[in-house]
Amino acid sequence: MPRIAVAGFQHETNTFSPIPTTFEDFTNGGINTPSILKGSDILYFQSREMNNATSGFLRKATDLGMDCVPLLWAECEPSDKMSEDTFEHLMKLFEDEFRTSAPFDGVFLDLHGAMIYGYYQDGESEILRRIRLIVGGIPIVTSLDLHGNIAPASFDLASAMIGYRTYPHVDIYETGERCALMLDHLVRGKAVFKSFGQLPFLIPTSSQLTSREPLLSIYGCLDELDVLSATIMLGFPPGDVECAGPSVLTYADTQAKANLAMGKLRQSLLNHEGEFTSKLTTMEIAIEQAIDLSKKNTKPIILADVQDNPGGGSGSDSVWILNELIRLDVQDAAIGLMYDPEVAELAHIAGEGASIQLDLGGKMLPGHTPCHGTFQVIKLLEGDIEGTGPMAKGMIINLGKMALLKIGGIYISVASARVQAADQAVFTAFGLDPSKMKILVLKSFVHFRAAFEEIAAEIIEVEAPGAEFDDPAKVRYTHLRIGMRLGGNGPVFEGASR
Repeated sequence: MPRIAVAGFQHETNTFSPIPTTFEDFTNGGINTPSILKGSDILYFQSREMNNATSGFLRKATDLGMDCVPLLWAECEPSDKMSEDTFEHLMKLFEDEFRTSAPFDGVFLDLHGAMIYGYYQDGESEILRRIRLIVGGIPIVTSLDLHGNIAPASFDLASAMIGYRTYPHVDIYETGERCALMLDHLVRGKAVFKSFGQLPFLIPTSSQLTSREPLLSIYGCLDELDVLSATIMLGFPPGDVECAGPSVLTYADTQAKANLAMGKLRQSLLNHEGEFTSKLTTMEIAIEQAIDLSKKNTKPIILADVQDNPGGGSGSDSVWILNELIRLDVQDAAIGLMYDPEVAELAHIAGEGASIQLDLGGKMLPGHTPCHGTFQVIKLLEGDIEGTGPMAKGMIINLGKMALLKIGGIYISVASARVQAADQAVFTAFGLDPSKMKILVLKSFVHFRAAFEEIAAEIIEVEAPGAEFDDPAKVRYTHLRIGMRLGGNGPVFEGASR
């Protein structure tokens, strides 16, 4: 029975985010975990089928007869790069676990693909380099988020890297299963040849929806290729590193097959480059459209506050849209999630039914100010809520102290954890039915569609200020590869200006 090390180390780094990343952020955990998990605690992922790669891997690997040895699993919500000290602290924990529990026949690593630390260092390549020094030449298979910025060094160090195929990421469990099948193939000593190619342009996040053309057809052909595995990484534009951008990774039983598939997929993306452009609507026009559409539809109009998405490193507390809805006296609207632990605490002190003066949000982004007003405390919660939609399937999520507030005709779901509104539970946990609202404002980028698209009459992605920008041409990079285009057919990066 092959002995397989299982570990996870995830962070999606937004180098334009004003939010620091600390060791304490990892001890507080993220959407998947309440803290750093060690040893048998990681088997929590095996206890049920949840939308998580380690869950899919553990359950499939066990069926395949592997002896899985859980070591360490750590993550935190997206934010700015972590310091070198934080990275070293965490890596020592991982290295100690690998050394103590060795030897192994193979390794599964649940990674993200867009981790940056210290002076713009590539986190995944360094993780793989250090694990390789401990375990030697045995097979290492990693899962990857579709938004990974993959460096050639990472590709070379891993035996296989297998990424999600959907955005919203509703196939994370299945990605773990695919990793288990590949690792089983490798530990049996079967040959695997691989091929890697990068693309010369960044893809704005608003163009990365995989259920919309051209990506629907491009991803749809992956299973038709004569390969063991094929992955298209769309990249994470807010990560300012040399390897930022889309890439293609293929694995086959011959080098010719791997090369052919990689070249075909890379060319298919190049053929559609002009379609990968920013697709946001200015805030003033978006709100005007939403109000007009809400008068003609019985289903909600969604205003996606995409650039304040905490799932991409923003604060999830901007109030530009809220202020405008208040000014226009909009009724039957709901906003979520608003990150403000101070306000949540004050609401809990005041109690349900109270009306209190609050300074809500506006605390995370430079130059922003809170929304000051009188809010009614409708409902209070504290503790775990259970995910109900495809993105949070099977997950128990702790958002700390929560409050449902109301000002005028607008409900606001406030949390003490910075998590994007990718599940209807952020409203239904309070007993508020989002499908009954006229307008929904969701702080999420694409992921919200998995749970909310079915109840929406229309979705408008709003260009309001935030730390997860959409258009790469509107920010200043310093570390990209020379010649990278900032969006499809966009301006060319010629190096940092002096």
